[in-house]
Amino acid sequence: MSEAAQFWELKPTAAEILNDVKARKIQEINAAYVATITPLVKEYPEIEQATWLAQESEARAYLAWHDNHQGGAPATPVLDNILLGRNGEDGTETLRDLSLAVLENADVFTQAQQLTGKRQRLVKAVRAAEAVEEIELISW
Repeated sequence: MSEAAQFWELKPTAAEILNDVKARKIQEINAAYVATITPLVKEYPEIEQATWLAQESEARAYLAWHDNHQGGAPATPVLDNILLGRNGEDGTETLRDLSLAVLENADVFTQAQQLTGKRQRLVKAVRAAEAVEEIELISW
């Protein structure tokens, strides 16, 4: 680059610098969040994770019905198919057993959502910061 080109090169404004620092800090927070939450879900493929809400809903409905047997049993197509795969030809696991296991996992993951809230709080603080120094004080 010539000296003339360097002379006319515009330096970033304070607002641009602040926005860049904010973007980097948000990336840092998100990476820390992912690193913290990943061990809770690492053993589960994403396609299985996509069924978690259905599994939890079916498990809660089935256990509520199981406890009082009022009306007909709720439909549990996701859990029924999981149970068929888990039991194979001669398994002994029941739909109640599976439902209890699903809810145990769901409760652990629900408690872990505190981490989601923490991530959201930190990102909100970064976005509200008006100085680079404020942003530098924010950490996972």
